Amino acid sequence: MRTKIVIEVLEHWLKVSVGHKVAVEPLVNVEPGSISAALNSILKQYKCGKDLDVSVVLSRNKITVRRVDLPSQDPKEIEQMLGLYLIRQIPYHKEEVIWAYQNLGFDGVSNSHLILAVALKSVFKNIVSSFVPVSILPESILMSSQGLVHYVVDAAKNKVALPNSYMILDIDTNYSDLVLVHNQKLGSSVVIPQGAEQLKDSLEKDKFAVEFKQALVALNNEIPDARCEKLFLTGAASSQLVFMEIILGRDFNLKAQYLSSKEYDNFLASGFKDVSLSAVLGFSTHVAKDDLKFMLPEIQIKKEMKFKLQQLMILGVGLIYILIMLGGIALVRLVQQQSYAADLKNRVISSGKEAKELEDITSKLKIARQYVDAKSSALTYLNGLNRLCPDNIVITNYNWELGKAFTIRGYAQTIPDILDFTNTLGSSEIFKGAQNRYTRRRKLKDKDVIDFEIFLK
Repeated sequence: MRTKIVIEVLEHWLKVSVGHKVAVEPLVNVEPGSISAALNSILKQYKCGKDLDVSVVLSRNKITVRRVDLPSQDPKEIEQMLGLYLIRQIPYHKEEVIWAYQNLGFDGVSNSHLILAVALKSVFKNIVSSFVPVSILPESILMSSQGLVHYVVDAAKNKVALPNSYMILDIDTNYSDLVLVHNQKLGSSVVIPQGAEQLKDSLEKDKFAVEFKQALVALNNEIPDARCEKLFLTGAASSQLVFMEIILGRDFNLKAQYLSSKEYDNFLASGFKDVSLSAVLGFSTHVAKDDLKFMLPEIQIKKEMKFKLQQLMILGVGLIYILIMLGGIALVRLVQQQSYAADLKNRVISSGKEAKELEDITSKLKIARQYVDAKSSALTYLNGLNRLCPDNIVITNYNWELGKAFTIRGYAQTIPDILDFTNTLGSSEIFKGAQNRYTRRRKLKDKDVIDFEIFLK
């Protein structure tokens, strides 16, 4: 789960909310190095990880706020009109400022009521650049006045019934913020240049009273329909409750009440009584979708790069996972094929042994057939040959294989003897078809003999 961090930079203080815990660090100056060192100290103190949801609160005294009525309900037209309004009404070049707005609603006749907030880019860049050394990228930059509204709503829960319209006076170290809330939304806001430090001086206190009265009149004139009867004091205003009641009771029909939360009471116990953490605590509990949010182009680019980097990482992890799966499948198939090949090899070896045994049995059967079958038995041929061979024929050799030709070799004194013997064999049942292949005369012990070869298919 992401840790929610809310940061506000004042001239001499760095305010930080980590979850629902608050911390304050003194600042030597508002240079990026000083802010980074103080922020790093707080993050280490609370042992914050890297998964952070960071919001920056811009103090109201650094923002110019105007209430604007425009004759349109189209967001694109409203932004174009506000761009023209900035050129005419703000004493800065358009390129020097960052602006944001909140649409408070349509009046039902012709106009949309807007809150326009404008701040110098240099203020943003100085704060945001201080986050680079601690590797923090702000998700949003908010206005402190709206944090006060969220803080009062949270602090009044189960304690005070909030009216439809009321005012908030938040006193900080060196300025005060008077906020008008109408229809449960930020209606307008006015800065009073005196804060808790200045109110310690009687002369400055008198100036504060004058500024405070003028701010009350200005807010009442901006929204005549907002009839406020209650002023809630927050921040360092607890010690000024009696002073406020005197001013309000004398010139205005307003009742004052100081609101505090448990977290703020715990903070006051630490001794920082002149610092307001109301806005920081307000945004730590709630941020509305329609709250004013400033956006620097640099932050937007970094966010888009971070988002694309996350997408690339997800895509890369997905591709690696797919490759691993495919590799695993290929490896399993390879192992299966090797196992199947080994099994086939074993079967071939086993079948080869069985086939060899069968071949041995077959050869034995072939040999046995020569003796079992009377018609094709070698003994039958030998017996018939013994019966039919005359005395004038000498057989020297015979060759016989089952299913092949039967060959007889020998010699005789004359060729007619050989021919008679061949005819005798051919006319018998066993040697039917016998033929004389050749005859050849030779000497045998001073006698002339004739060799012959008779074959039977």
